[in-house]
Amino acid sequence: MGLPIDEPVDDDDWDEIARRFENFDFDRAVRRPISDWWLRCAAIDPKSSDELIHAKVTAARVDGVSWQRIGELLGVPETEAQQRYDTPAEPS
Repeated sequence: MGLPIDEPVDDDDWDEIARRFENFDFDRAVRRPISDWWLRCAAIDPKSSDELIHAKVTAARVDGVSWQRIGELLGVPETEAQQRYDTPAEPS
């Protein structure tokens, strides 16, 4: 269930918010490299250019993010992500 930030939170939503906080794995979240988060943000932003995503993939790889994870973030199979982004970015 998504909780819109521009609407008031009703009583039923507070239970959902509490459940999410109680079940949130902070250790797992902290272990992720920041480049993982930046890549995720670029991947979901429809205005992100392929050049920007390529730069974020490169940074993620430097930080040790696996091709499997990169594929997950981009919504493509691991092999497709590697084939597409395991080369230097071409200038636009």
